[in-house]
Amino acid sequence: MKAHCVVVGYDGSANARRAVEAAIDLVAADGTVHVVTAHGPPDPRDATRAIASLPTEFSDTLDALAAPTTYLNDATRLLEESGVNHQSHLVEGDPAEAILDLADATRADLIVVGSRGVRRFTRFLRGSVSTRIATHARPSFLVVHHDE
Repeated sequence: MKAHCVVVGYDGSANARRAVEAAIDLVAADGTVHVVTAHGPPDPRDATRAIASLPTEFSDTLDALAAPTTYLNDATRLLEESGVNHQSHLVEGDPAEAILDLADATRADLIVVGSRGVRRFTRFLRGSVSTRIATHARPSFLVVHHDE
């Protein structure tokens, strides 16, 4: 099955990379892969720790988007190397909502994500991204698991 429009979530993890590789394999020759990296506002405690560790002259240059931008650039590079048509999306917000919204906006045929373990307490409070997508996705949905 080759999909014309594939949305793939990417968070920089090894399983997310496998999800991008799966999307490359599953997209039709004339199709498009939309890779999305979602980010939330920085946790104030993380920002405070990061700022405290910087020399004073650099403390005002903290870039909260550095990691998400790096993740997206990595996925984009992988897609470029494969020769697949693609678009990149850096979205502020909840990852599951960002992926679902992009899938709706692009009328995706398939959503692909890598599995990623979350702590029990986090899963209890908000559920896993893949569970939330599976519950609410309109198109088909593929979770790529770690090869072990």
